[in-house]
Amino acid sequence: MEALRSESGPKFIEKWKGRVPMTTKLSRFLAAAILFTTCSTASADQASHRKAAENLLKVMGVENQLQTTIDQMLELQVKSNPQIAPFKDAMKRFFTKHMSYSGLKEDFITIYVDAFTKEELDEITAFYQTPTGRKMAQKVPELANKGMQLGAKRVQDNQAELRQMIQDEASKPK
Repeated sequence: MEALRSESGPKFIEKWKGRVPMTTKLSRFLAAAILFTTCSTASADQASHRKAAENLLKVMGVENQLQTTIDQMLELQVKSNPQIAPFKDAMKRFFTKHMSYSGLKEDFITIYVDAFTKEELDEITAFYQTPTGRKMAQKVPELANKGMQLGAKRVQDNQAELRQMIQDEASKPK
């Protein structure tokens, strides 16, 4: 160490050029190890968080609910607009292709991961595994259908008012 102190200037630089002191190497190694561990842990945490969201969707029966909702929505559309009845099968194929659980699963998982912590997802999953939670999961499509029917009926019952409002708006000077 004394030899290092006695050397200065160009001699010191030339002697140590391209060399990294052991403490610097060790520091870099430790920094890289910490970074790798942190990244690995974050990645593992993210994976377990996503797995918790996927598990919740499974326990909630989202796949079946989604298909039931598509079927009910199509029935409601055909009922309120009978001229589309000949296209019902094509519409079902379209919605099954683009709105099915398999097509939306990763997006649903991301939505739930963004909305809830892993711990919250685990707690919600625990609820859906209770008898009340299972009943809730079973009733959601039925309740959603009733809500859609209620909304459609309100619009239908008040179509004349809506038409008048649109006509009034269209006749306003621009």
